[in-house]
Amino acid sequence: CSHGGLVEKGKEYFSQMRAQNLEPQQMHYACMVDLLGRTGQLTESVELIQDMPFHANSDVWGALLGACRIHGNIEVAQYAAEHLFELKPEHSGYYTLLINMYAEAGRWNEANKIRKLMKSRKVQKNPAYSWVQSGNKLQAFLVGNG
Repeated sequence: CSHGGLVEKGKEYFSQMRAQNLEPQQMHYACMVDLLGRTGQLTESVELIQDMPFHANSDVWGALLGACRIHGNIEVAQYAAEHLFELKPEHSGYYTLLINMYAEAGRWNEANKIRKLMKSRKVQKNPAYSWVQSGNKLQAFLVGNG
């Protein structure tokens, strides 16, 4: 639904779950946050998270953070990142995404604060790899490997 822009259809399916006495789980909420978020409905995404009958997991908050990246909404991204840093403080990707958003907006002080937070928590960025297939062999290269 989210990739096809079928927001209303997704909302309908989500509502039908309750009508059929099926309680939506974390993954269903994550899909709805992704669906709403990709179409720029970040306020609705936040409201959905706040109205969940249980605490949102990292999949739900990650969907919101990803949507914020798409639409450049730093304020909501900060809100999502705070929850993600609490749930998965060792996950470097969340920090990196927020740092990149700050940098793109020219908010260098905030970007540096997150870098310092990573350092104080001893969070390491995972190395990036690139793969090339030649015949039946797959070669992996560490990005930045001269």
